[in-house]
Amino acid sequence: MERVKNKESMCTGFEDIFKQHFATLCTHATTFVNDPDASKDIVHDVFLSLWSHREEIDFSRPILPYLFSLTRNRAINYLAHRKVEDAHAQQALVEEPVYTLSEPSDRDELINRIIKRIDQLPERCSRVMKLCFIECKKYKEIAEELNISVNTVKTHVTTGLNILRDEFPSSLLLLLLVHEDSLHNDSTPEGYQR
Repeated sequence: MERVKNKESMCTGFEDIFKQHFATLCTHATTFVNDPDASKDIVHDVFLSLWSHREEIDFSRPILPYLFSLTRNRAINYLAHRKVEDAHAQQALVEEPVYTLSEPSDRDELINRIIKRIDQLPERCSRVMKLCFIECKKYKEIAEELNISVNTVKTHVTTGLNILRDEFPSSLLLLLLVHEDSLHNDSTPEGYQR
């Protein structure tokens, strides 16, 4: 019984620390990463770490300096990770040939090939990709229409794009997104109905 009370006390104390310091730590993280959403994720990670190591932490000492230090370190790690991701992305762009679709027939042929490939994706993924890139709906609209979460929509889009990137160079996919009006004009590719 004593153990249950201690656990409840620990949970309540942790919740109080969270409520008291969350906004302050988000502001602190934002000074490093300049992204409010990333800052919230960082602070959530800080509190997850705090909870995971609660047995090892001396809560009789002031906790805020420790939380500031954790937040700063997580923010710096986040920036380092972003820098590596950006370097990889730039390297991929340098290594990949750049394509142009000067002839409308070339563009139409490529659109047809991509749409056929989208049709071959798993049913829900295919539907999400069409709603997102062909009908240009927002993630939230897709989620409401299909009665799924926005995160599930993001997962399907990521999966679909990864599969398409394996088969089509990114520069071609980007070119199509830039010319997405070609997906909406009267020359809808054969076999595709809106």
